[in-house]
Amino acid sequence: MNRHIVCLQIPAFRIALARSADSMLRNRPVAVAPTHTPRALIREISAEALREGLQPGMSVDLARQICPGLRVIPPDSSLTHAAHHELQRHISSVAPVWESIRPGSLFVDLTGTTRLFGPPLDTVTRMSRELARQQGWSSTIGLAGSKLVSQLAATTLAKPPQVLSIHSGSEQPFLAPLPTLLLLGFHRAHTSRVWQRLEDLNLLTLGAIAAVSLAHLQAILGAPANVLHDWAQGIDPSPVHPLIAQPMLERSLRLDPGEVDDQLILGRLYRLLEQLCATLRHQQRVCRLISLTIRYSDHVEQAAGETLPQGTYWEIDLQPVLTRLFYRCFRRRVRLTGLRLLVSRLEPPAQQLSLFDESESVRPPRAHRLSLALDAIRAKFGERSLSWGRTLY
Repeated sequence: MNRHIVCLQIPAFRIALARSADSMLRNRPVAVAPTHTPRALIREISAEALREGLQPGMSVDLARQICPGLRVIPPDSSLTHAAHHELQRHISSVAPVWESIRPGSLFVDLTGTTRLFGPPLDTVTRMSRELARQQGWSSTIGLAGSKLVSQLAATTLAKPPQVLSIHSGSEQPFLAPLPTLLLLGFHRAHTSRVWQRLEDLNLLTLGAIAAVSLAHLQAILGAPANVLHDWAQGIDPSPVHPLIAQPMLERSLRLDPGEVDDQLILGRLYRLLEQLCATLRHQQRVCRLISLTIRYSDHVEQAAGETLPQGTYWEIDLQPVLTRLFYRCFRRRVRLTGLRLLVSRLEPPAQQLSLFDESESVRPPRAHRLSLALDAIRAKFGERSLSWGRTLY
């Protein structure tokens, strides 16, 4: 059975999200960069900005000199990840298996779906139209028999929305004129050394590499020659790896206006921790990993996590860990605008059976009984019915 692998890319994904929310950003040069300083570096640019001569990695100050009409938008990783999850949800209706590349880009395996959804080319065309109609996202799509060729097909497309299908047996003619640097981007461990030797031998296209025998290529490059030779011929048997869903719980909070007071922020974090612990107790699961991400007002994010020696769902166990994580992250005296707390590696709690009658068993600790009482009150009268003073600063 021939494989049908799709590479779907939404170019300049962060800018596409901003344009779907603000029509004033369409058809004009846009860049993504922190906005707190003109020395910040550009992370992503639109096609219009590229035509003006801008490049990712350029400073915002220099970019404005080259393109005075440039609009700069700040990065927002939480919005980007939420949109990527929405993209995955949309793809899941027609694709049994998909693999994330980065936000806004996916590999999709449509092998064996012809009888269900029709020819793969028709399926990806519908997929592209639905994304444009429902979300306003224009995409480039490559369809081929391998991940490598489909990704190169999607990357070489000039302007979305476009679909390029590479039929089985025509991979080598498609790859032959492409520059070697496109492949070296996938083999980062040896890029500089390999590129230098290929440049010395004038092997600047994939067709030139495919024309060299494997033995000669091994003598020149060593170990990377095997992979590079296969890739130059369009051979890539690697499967699409489905996402392994890990159970986790997450709570987030936006601080508006931003805050810099340690005790106030710790109080807000404790409220998030209470919500997570109450959910864990209700689901009868304990966590083994707790992670914290903070977002500064200058759009810089810092994250830290800690693995617990044993699973727990009690605030008294997790609060010291959370405090340590906060001070590991909060190293700059810059206001915070966002907090995100996540618990993962969830598992059922280990229960020790009593050898004696229940009446003789030891009572739970006072802190545990207090947490259970708060859970009962809030379940009956609402989340805001009772709060600790530390969370009300």
